[in-house]
Amino acid sequence: MRGRLLIGVVLTLTFVVGCTSPFDRVGGDAAPAGSPSASTSPPAPSDPASATPSPTAPASPTPATRTTGPAKPLSEIRRTDWPNAVIDNLKFCGGSDDTVRFRNGSNGAAVPCKILPGGASPVYAEFIVEEPAIAPSTEDALILVELGNPGSRRAQALVPVQLSDTGGKRNAWPVIVGGSGDRPDEIETFTSYRVVGENVRATVRKLDGRTETREWRKADGGGTWERTTVG
Repeated sequence: MRGRLLIGVVLTLTFVVGCTSPFDRVGGDAAPAGSPSASTSPPAPSDPASATPSPTAPASPTPATRTTGPAKPLSEIRRTDWPNAVIDNLKFCGGSDDTVRFRNGSNGAAVPCKILPGGASPVYAEFIVEEPAIAPSTEDALILVELGNPGSRRAQALVPVQLSDTGGKRNAWPVIVGGSGDRPDEIETFTSYRVVGENVRATVRKLDGRTETREWRKADGGGTWERTTVG
């Protein structure tokens, strides 16, 4: 039984350390709320032996040994209040001003642009090339936005977001746009997305309802994206 407890502790600590390391070049997944989490393990079957009461062991006089250090502070990009974020250069959302100001998840326009619709989550990773090359590395974000009203033409896009040199602004790079049909609400949706190295990989629900995995890589220094082969 003690061996099982020790294994559980080790696994728990590994998960905590992985989640609090802010500069790993490891992407994550984001999906609408209610989607099953890949990090959630099914409950282990009950152990008949554990159901049998046993005498209480005496307390050990030796204090527990601390095996983990203090949690690292969140990176600046992770502190972003996305439903109320201000993002520059986000031309996908339309309007005469390239700066988009979200309030409670929407820019409030007649043809609204919504940030992280359907309970989607941001992905954090260092995947946008820093300029100049000697600039300190920082995490970037990949978020989902949707343009349009229900019942009319809509489109979704994955948006890479990088901090400005001063760290005070959030700047959007060229976006990855999903397809849309001729009829209202006929759009391709990103059901999950992640960063793989410096590429973006996503699961897309196509217009015919089927899903496929797509991957994009940066085609030039300006951050333009092009489809590539998965694998």
